[in-house]
Amino acid sequence: MQITDKNRLSTVKPDLASTLDAEKSGITADELTVGASRKVWWRCPDFPDDHDGWEAVVGNRTGGFRKRYGTGCPDCRLVKTSAQELRLKAELSTVLPIDPSRGAIRTTRVEHVDMVVEADSLRLVLEFDGSYFHGTADSRRKDSMKSQRLRFAGWTVVRIREDPLSLLDSAYDVVVGFVAEPEEAAADVLDHLAQLGLVDAAAAERYRALGAPQGAATAREWIRERIGEQALKIEYTAHNDAWDSMFEALVAYAADAGHCYPTDDVAVDGRSLGRWSRKQRGLQRQGRLRPDRAERLATIPTWSSGTAHEAGFWSRYRAYLQRAEATDPDEREKAMPGREATVWANNLRSRREDLVAHGRDLPEDQLKALEEIPGWSWAPFGDSHMMKVQVMQQFVTTTGRSVASIKQRDEWNGHPIGVWLNSWRTNRGRLLDSQKVDLEALAGWTWDQRGDQWEAMFRQLTDFGTDHGHLRPSLTLGSEQEKTLARWKRNQKNRLQGRDDARADELRALLARYGEELP
Repeated sequence: MQITDKNRLSTVKPDLASTLDAEKSGITADELTVGASRKVWWRCPDFPDDHDGWEAVVGNRTGGFRKRYGTGCPDCRLVKTSAQELRLKAELSTVLPIDPSRGAIRTTRVEHVDMVVEADSLRLVLEFDGSYFHGTADSRRKDSMKSQRLRFAGWTVVRIREDPLSLLDSAYDVVVGFVAEPEEAAADVLDHLAQLGLVDAAAAERYRALGAPQGAATAREWIRERIGEQALKIEYTAHNDAWDSMFEALVAYAADAGHCYPTDDVAVDGRSLGRWSRKQRGLQRQGRLRPDRAERLATIPTWSSGTAHEAGFWSRYRAYLQRAEATDPDEREKAMPGREATVWANNLRSRREDLVAHGRDLPEDQLKALEEIPGWSWAPFGDSHMMKVQVMQQFVTTTGRSVASIKQRDEWNGHPIGVWLNSWRTNRGRLLDSQKVDLEALAGWTWDQRGDQWEAMFRQLTDFGTDHGHLRPSLTLGSEQEKTLARWKRNQKNRLQGRDDARADELRALLARYGEELP
């Protein structure tokens, strides 16, 4: 390939070119293309006098963040991995009783381990596997054998594998993002431990909700003590590179999607672009985002420090308004489907309720716009409650049926009475006491329809046993009521087996009276 200014290493990557050891490589940066497959020698850009040089292919150092970082100075990478592990350990220590001084466990040999938790009946080892040093087949073999020895010695082992490393044990191991922020990695690990039953789920949820590092001061102290001040500079450089990589990904995403609100499943080098974007917005709103980073984000046309809710409010509002103003049913559904409109409006009401409870409110322009929607109400249950109750009373009087017989999809005289019943039960906590009294006066009303149905069927099965001397209603013979009872008994035995709640105990006791068992 002919070398031009457009592909010359010294022109395209001047900072990288300055670290080329031309004397040991036998070639200059002007003589190399940015994607050259030649292996050459490099000097550490941050500590050229302290760290040894190393060999790497030119193209591997210019092909993106992972390659640039992964084939960087080995000494810096070792320090960075150690600092990364210490930061994660400090974060997890805010939730788990990790022994900071314990770094070894004896099995058939002395095992050097990263994190040890030994409290009550819990004996847990957490191992952090960085992608740079644990990606080879030999590393996988050694890591697997070490885990086996620890487990055989009575320890629960969870390996924290950095993307793109795969799991060694699909049940116990967990993958975290590549060069993930310590609080993000810790939140993922705690969620995983909660799923395994090793950590209280509420504690894991509380940690994630904080959304910020909790052990930063401890981590810096550990890094200074165990690795040295140099590690903080190396780590700072690496995180700058990581931020640059995520920023570049957001620029590309915004150009393609037309907005800056990626979902959590959009990943860059194993890190969630959605989470990263939310964090930058949070820092910017709090005035904690570095000015140079705020300036770079502002260059993206669709960037805003507002939340995704605020950004999406006006597009959904216009659709909802168009639906409210339309008179033709087809036009209403085309503007915004009915279920979608209900969900959007109810979510908005709930959001305002939460904000007001914390002494805040929706923006004034949003409040004013919502009041202009025909028929809009912040308390739809109160406004239309009596009309709906009257329709229910008419239903009972006209049909002779109780409201207990109404199914979810039932309609009567054009009214979605099944939806109303479900909504009342679901929103019981938001109803006034007087509204609850109105509903409880309806024939057959119940707040727990499924529970009442279960009790009714259980009574039928009890009566069947008393009348027949056994609990074996036929699935094929007898009345439809007997067949229904047989199906209910079969389904309940399958559903409740192995459980020890009140219903399982009730059914188990009844079956035992007639020589049957519920496993």
